[in-house]
Amino acid sequence: MKEKKTSPYHHGNLKEALLKTALEMIDREGLDAITLRDLTQRLGTSRTAVYRHFASKEVLILGVIEKGYEQLDLLFTPIFQDRTRSVAERFETMGRAYLDFAVEHPNLYRLLFGEKFRREREEICDYKNETQANGLYALIGLLLEAQEEGIVARENPMVQAATVWASIHGLASLLIDGHLLMSDNIEAIYEYSQGMLLKGLR
Repeated sequence: MKEKKTSPYHHGNLKEALLKTALEMIDREGLDAITLRDLTQRLGTSRTAVYRHFASKEVLILGVIEKGYEQLDLLFTPIFQDRTRSVAERFETMGRAYLDFAVEHPNLYRLLFGEKFRREREEICDYKNETQANGLYALIGLLLEAQEEGIVARENPMVQAATVWASIHGLASLLIDGHLLMSDNIEAIYEYSQGMLLKGLR
Protein backbone atom coordinates (compact mmCIF):
# COMPACT_ATOMS: atom_id res chain seq x y z
CA MET A 1 0.00 0.00 0.00
CA LYS A 2 1.41 3.40 -1.00
CA GLU A 3 2.13 5.65 1.95
CA LYS A 4 0.08 8.84 1.96
CA LYS A 5 2.15 12.04 1.96
CA THR A 6 1.70 14.30 4.93
CA SER A 7 1.06 17.97 4.25
CA PRO A 8 3.82 20.18 5.63
CA TYR A 9 1.09 22.38 7.09
CA HIS A 10 -0.35 19.79 9.43
CA HIS A 11 0.52 20.34 13.09
CA GLY A 12 0.16 24.13 12.74
CA ASN A 13 3.07 24.84 10.39
CA LEU A 14 1.07 26.92 7.91
CA LYS A 15 1.21 30.12 9.97
CA GLU A 16 5.00 29.98 10.14
CA ALA A 17 5.26 29.12 6.44
CA LEU A 18 3.03 32.07 5.54
CA LEU A 19 5.13 34.49 7.58
CA LYS A 20 8.40 33.15 6.18
CA THR A 21 7.20 33.27 2.57
CA ALA A 22 5.64 36.72 2.96
CA LEU A 23 8.85 38.06 4.48
CA GLU A 24 10.88 36.63 1.58
CA MET A 25 8.48 38.10 -0.99
CA ILE A 26 8.62 41.55 0.60
CA ASP A 27 12.38 41.35 0.89
CA ARG A 28 12.82 40.51 -2.81
CA GLU A 29 9.92 42.32 -4.47
CA GLY A 30 8.67 44.99 -2.08
CA LEU A 31 5.56 45.38 0.04
CA ASP A 32 3.21 46.20 -2.84
CA ALA A 33 4.06 42.94 -4.63
CA ILE A 34 2.57 40.72 -1.95
CA THR A 35 -1.00 39.40 -2.22
CA LEU A 36 -2.78 36.63 -0.37
CA ARG A 37 -3.50 35.02 -3.74
CA ASP A 38 0.21 34.76 -4.55
CA LEU A 39 0.90 33.36 -1.12
CA THR A 40 -1.70 30.63 -1.45
CA GLN A 41 -0.38 29.68 -4.88
CA ARG A 42 3.23 29.52 -3.73
CA LEU A 43 2.36 27.42 -0.71
CA GLY A 44 -0.27 25.27 -2.41
CA THR A 45 -2.94 26.04 0.15
CA SER A 46 -6.35 27.73 0.17
CA ARG A 47 -7.44 31.22 1.17
CA THR A 48 -9.72 29.67 3.76
CA ALA A 49 -6.70 28.09 5.42
CA VAL A 50 -4.85 31.43 5.33
CA TYR A 51 -7.76 33.27 6.95
CA ARG A 52 -7.70 30.83 9.85
CA HIS A 53 -4.39 32.39 10.83
CA PHE A 54 -4.62 35.94 9.44
CA ALA A 55 -7.88 37.84 9.09
CA SER A 56 -6.44 40.15 6.44
CA LYS A 57 -3.30 41.07 4.54
CA GLU A 58 -2.66 43.85 7.06
CA VAL A 59 -2.66 41.39 9.96
CA LEU A 60 -0.22 39.20 8.01
CA ILE A 61 2.06 42.20 7.43
CA LEU A 62 2.11 42.92 11.16
CA GLY A 63 3.22 39.34 11.70
CA VAL A 64 5.98 39.86 9.14
CA ILE A 65 7.10 43.00 10.98
CA GLU A 66 7.37 41.04 14.22
CA LYS A 67 9.35 38.39 12.37
CA GLY A 68 11.65 41.05 10.94
CA TYR A 69 12.33 42.51 14.38
CA GLU A 70 13.16 39.01 15.60
CA GLN A 71 15.74 38.74 12.82
CA LEU A 72 17.30 42.03 13.86
CA ASP A 73 17.44 40.96 17.50
CA LEU A 74 19.15 37.72 16.50
CA LEU A 75 21.65 39.73 14.46
CA PHE A 76 22.50 42.46 16.95
CA THR A 77 22.02 41.02 20.43
CA PRO A 78 24.97 38.58 20.19
CA ILE A 79 27.20 41.44 18.97
CA PHE A 80 26.29 43.64 21.93
CA GLN A 81 26.67 40.83 24.45
CA ASP A 82 30.02 39.45 23.21
CA ARG A 83 32.25 40.39 26.13
CA THR A 84 35.28 38.78 24.48
CA ARG A 85 35.44 41.96 22.38
CA SER A 86 35.95 45.52 23.55
CA VAL A 87 33.10 48.00 23.74
CA ALA A 88 34.58 50.00 20.86
CA GLU A 89 34.85 46.86 18.69
CA ARG A 90 31.23 45.99 19.37
CA PHE A 91 30.07 49.49 18.44
CA GLU A 92 32.04 49.20 15.21
CA THR A 93 30.66 45.76 14.38
CA MET A 94 27.11 46.80 15.24
CA GLY A 95 27.21 49.81 12.95
CA ARG A 96 28.57 47.87 10.01
CA ALA A 97 26.06 45.04 10.53
CA TYR A 98 23.23 47.59 10.59
CA LEU A 99 24.37 49.22 7.35
CA ASP A 100 24.87 45.82 5.70
CA PHE A 101 21.37 44.75 6.71
CA ALA A 102 19.83 47.92 5.25
CA VAL A 103 21.76 47.65 1.98
CA GLU A 104 21.10 43.91 1.55
CA HIS A 105 17.41 44.08 2.58
CA PRO A 106 16.16 47.58 1.65
CA ASN A 107 12.50 46.57 1.21
CA LEU A 108 12.35 44.81 4.57
CA TYR A 109 14.27 47.66 6.19
CA ARG A 110 11.72 50.20 4.93
CA LEU A 111 8.87 48.04 6.23
CA LEU A 112 10.46 47.84 9.68
CA PHE A 113 11.34 51.52 9.96
CA GLY A 114 9.32 53.44 7.36
CA GLU A 115 6.28 55.65 7.89
CA LYS A 116 3.79 53.06 6.67
CA PHE A 117 2.52 50.86 9.53
CA ARG A 118 4.19 53.17 12.05
CA ARG A 119 1.22 53.19 14.44
CA GLU A 120 0.69 49.47 14.07
CA ARG A 121 4.38 48.82 14.81
CA GLU A 122 4.10 50.80 18.03
CA GLU A 123 1.26 48.53 19.13
CA ILE A 124 3.13 45.28 18.52
CA CYS A 125 6.57 46.39 19.68
CA ASP A 126 6.69 48.42 22.89
CA TYR A 127 10.23 49.72 23.32
CA LYS A 128 9.61 49.93 27.07
CA ASN A 129 9.10 46.16 27.17
CA GLU A 130 12.48 44.44 27.27
CA THR A 131 11.07 41.14 25.96
CA GLN A 132 9.77 42.95 22.86
CA ALA A 133 12.93 44.97 22.24
CA ASN A 134 15.84 42.68 23.01
CA GLY A 135 18.22 44.44 20.63
CA LEU A 136 17.51 47.86 22.13
CA TYR A 137 18.14 46.68 25.68
CA ALA A 138 21.27 44.84 24.60
CA LEU A 139 22.51 48.17 23.19
CA ILE A 140 21.63 49.86 26.48
CA GLY A 141 23.64 47.18 28.26
CA LEU A 142 26.61 47.94 26.02
CA LEU A 143 26.27 51.66 26.75
CA LEU A 144 26.25 50.95 30.48
CA GLU A 145 29.49 49.03 29.99
CA ALA A 146 30.87 52.01 28.09
CA GLN A 147 29.87 54.28 30.97
CA GLU A 148 31.68 52.06 33.45
CA GLU A 149 34.81 52.20 31.32
CA GLY A 150 34.62 55.96 30.93
CA ILE A 151 34.09 55.73 27.15
CA VAL A 152 30.80 57.63 27.28
CA ALA A 153 29.30 60.00 29.84
CA ARG A 154 27.20 58.69 32.73
CA GLU A 155 23.90 59.90 31.39
CA ASN A 156 20.52 58.36 30.53
CA PRO A 157 21.41 55.22 28.53
CA MET A 158 18.00 55.15 26.80
CA VAL A 159 18.64 58.62 25.41
CA GLN A 160 22.16 57.58 24.41
CA ALA A 161 20.80 54.46 22.69
CA ALA A 162 18.28 56.55 20.75
CA THR A 163 21.11 58.86 19.67
CA VAL A 164 23.25 55.95 18.47
CA TRP A 165 20.34 54.44 16.56
CA ALA A 166 19.31 57.77 15.01
CA SER A 167 22.83 58.31 13.70
CA ILE A 168 23.30 54.93 12.04
CA HIS A 169 19.66 54.78 10.88
CA GLY A 170 20.02 58.15 9.17
CA LEU A 171 23.13 57.04 7.33
CA ALA A 172 21.48 53.76 6.28
CA SER A 173 18.31 55.50 5.04
CA LEU A 174 20.26 58.02 2.99
CA LEU A 175 22.30 55.21 1.50
CA ILE A 176 19.48 52.87 0.42
CA ASP A 177 17.26 55.70 -0.86
CA GLY A 178 19.99 57.06 -3.11
CA HIS A 179 20.41 60.39 -1.35
CA LEU A 180 24.00 59.76 -0.34
CA LEU A 181 25.81 60.37 -3.61
CA MET A 182 29.23 59.76 -2.11
CA SER A 183 28.79 56.00 -2.00
CA ASP A 184 32.41 55.48 -3.05
CA ASN A 185 33.41 57.14 0.22
CA ILE A 186 30.90 55.33 2.44
CA GLU A 187 33.69 53.68 4.42
CA ALA A 188 35.28 57.02 5.27
CA ILE A 189 31.88 58.55 6.04
CA TYR A 190 31.00 55.66 8.34
CA GLU A 191 34.29 55.78 10.24
CA TYR A 192 34.07 59.55 10.66
CA SER A 193 30.44 59.44 11.84
CA GLN A 194 31.19 56.68 14.36
CA GLY A 195 34.17 58.60 15.69
CA MET A 196 32.14 61.79 16.04
CA LEU A 197 29.29 59.87 17.68
CA LEU A 198 31.49 58.35 20.37
CA LYS A 199 33.24 61.69 20.88
CA GLY A 200 29.86 63.36 21.39
CA LEU A 201 28.70 60.67 23.84
CA ARG A 202 31.77 61.30 25.99
